[in-house]
Amino acid sequence: MRGKILQYNGNDGTGIVVADGQQHKFALSAWKADTPPMVGKTVDIVLAEGQVQTVTLVPDDVLMREKTAELTSKLSGMVGAAGGAGGIGGVLLSKYGKPILIGFGVYFIATLFLPAINAPMIGNASLFKLAGLQATLGGGGGLKLLLILSYLAAVVPFFWPDKKAWLLLLLPLLAMIWGPLTNRDSLGGGSLGDTIGMLGVGYWLALIAAVVVAVGAFKKFSTS
Repeated sequence: MRGKILQYNGNDGTGIVVADGQQHKFALSAWKADTPPMVGKTVDIVLAEGQVQTVTLVPDDVLMREKTAELTSKLSGMVGAAGGAGGIGGVLLSKYGKPILIGFGVYFIATLFLPAINAPMIGNASLFKLAGLQATLGGGGGLKLLLILSYLAAVVPFFWPDKKAWLLLLLPLLAMIWGPLTNRDSLGGGSLGDTIGMLGVGYWLALIAAVVVAVGAFKKFSTS
């Protein structure tokens, strides 16, 4: 059963996990991972007679693969349906191709709605929300503006026939590279390696999607 850690007390080694809308208490003896329990982490729970037997941490890379497969499947179905229906959907599919459309859809969802970092003091903030917080505090290196421009860049090749328009689709990748560099202070001001270690599923999904978009856009630029 998949759930999340709702509460954990490091002093007595007890915590609470929530799964299927129900809360269950667990002890540290049931914890199966090399790192200590952390609030908000996704876990697999085994119950016996209503009692928690084991709580196993679900690694971020597993979550990333699951989210990638889920989003890709949904977006692929949507893109395929739009293309089959003709009209604007078919025009977009013909213009951009399925990899760019799906990649940009994953990038948009991941940066706006999925947690970009693993930092309890900030919570499950998306990259866009984190960039907005930084902008409010007078920092962030213009990341929020760069993210907005990367969203708008998607429509430029549709309206601007010049092949250089495809190069604007490199902006998502630039935003994903720029993000960790400009948000190090908000993550504790540690080394770049420490900052990268705190990046969450939302960031890595968006990075993969940005690479897919960049590769597709560069191919369009080269062959136009």
